[in-house]
Amino acid sequence: MPAEASDDARGRYVSAASGAVFGNSFRITEPWLRSTAFRAFAARHDGSQLVAEPRPAEEFLVSSRLRRRDVEFEASVAGYFTEPSAMMVALGGLEGLQGTRATELPDSVELRMSLEEAVRRRRSVRSYSGDATPLHYLATLLRTACGITAGPDESTGGIALRSTPSGGALYPVAVHLAALNVDGLDRATYVYDPRGDLLWETGDATGVDGVLSAMAAPDEATMTANAAALLLLVARPWRAMRKYGDRGMRHVFLEAGTIAEHMHLAAAALGLGTVDCAGLYDDEVHDALAVDGVYEALVHAVVVGIPA
Repeated sequence: MPAEASDDARGRYVSAASGAVFGNSFRITEPWLRSTAFRAFAARHDGSQLVAEPRPAEEFLVSSRLRRRDVEFEASVAGYFTEPSAMMVALGGLEGLQGTRATELPDSVELRMSLEEAVRRRRSVRSYSGDATPLHYLATLLRTACGITAGPDESTGGIALRSTPSGGALYPVAVHLAALNVDGLDRATYVYDPRGDLLWETGDATGVDGVLSAMAAPDEATMTANAAALLLLVARPWRAMRKYGDRGMRHVFLEAGTIAEHMHLAAAALGLGTVDCAGLYDDEVHDALAVDGVYEALVHAVVVGIPA
């Protein structure tokens, strides 16, 4: 309060300060959150001790804890070390990612940049030129993200090992993509098949439009319409949860994050731009990709294109 302020101004200031102190003194104990259905996330957190309502994120953390002497968890994991289960794991990726037609991918571009330099150069890019990205650049991203790097043979226990680690080698995360402007690829939706090293077409341009319309962020924030493709990480959680229970969902998210990071580093080496994207309306994306949203659901997305 300035020293030269009038007595009237000082009085208003004291009144406002007193009112603020009085109001804040009831902030912790007053159950005001029950008075309206609209609650911003910060308000939900502030009132979490006062209002009895579902708290799914925190419940997930509690439900997925690993506890000593959990015999159900131990029995479920041990079951995967039997011969039939080992054979089942080895067949992962052969259960049918096929779509209407397959596109063979060209050879990858050799990544000559060191890991140290790629990490240093990696940036989130939100502005794209609208120029087409060569298909062999996209093929490089896909193989770096989740391509087969060893096996299946005796040395890998019959499992086709991939560039990204996966809990129990179960690989519950698949990479779908909405091709916007890729040389040699129709505007359509696809899913990458690591075992066949193919792109299977899963939908036409209508599916691409559906994915674009599901973007929550405006194009001014991320110029998605000028990008080359949206890489959509779609998980089948029960592939991990059959072995690890609720904790398997943690493995799903870890795998999706690792796939995304591989994409970003490869893009940095190729001179492409990428950015993580969580701003999609899930139900609308699921409709566009024709997945149910529970047993098969979007868990992450990456936008890729030529930087503006």
